[in-house]
Amino acid sequence: MRAILEQHVPRVYGFALRLTGNPDMAEDLTQETFLRAWRHRRRLREPRAARVWLFQIAVNLWRDRARRERRRPAHVELSDDDCPSAAARPEQAAGDREDVGRALRAMDSLPPRQREVLYLHALEQLSLEQIAEVLAISSDAVKASLSLARKRMRRQLRDICRDRFPTT
Repeated sequence: MRAILEQHVPRVYGFALRLTGNPDMAEDLTQETFLRAWRHRRRLREPRAARVWLFQIAVNLWRDRARRERRRPAHVELSDDDCPSAAARPEQAAGDREDVGRALRAMDSLPPRQREVLYLHALEQLSLEQIAEVLAISSDAVKASLSLARKRMRRQLRDICRDRFPTT
């Protein structure tokens, strides 16, 4: 059981980082998630469902914490470590890093539910049904949130495409 849980640490941390926007808070949330998972490990009947189960725990812990603290997530700061191509092509990497930063800021500006759905679908590649399970909402609510998130992201990111690929 320990090995099954440990293989998901990087993904849960990445998800926690997107939720919190803060590396220290993400680390705390990840630790809390795995502590709770370990305490309740007997509830995990199907090891293949561990990732979804862990995301569900992380979301619940984050929502509990957010309710207590009444704090909104902040955006993630990028460093050169986040963009390994920076050393290879500095001028291109700088533009790429700026684009990634814009995309992350656009994602951070989404309402929490839309941000959670988009992250789980686009980055974690969970199915709509799995997302519904993680967030404890209907599949229709997942579809609606995903559609709204995509529309909002498209609007916000149009400028990136225009700046990077001018038509004239």
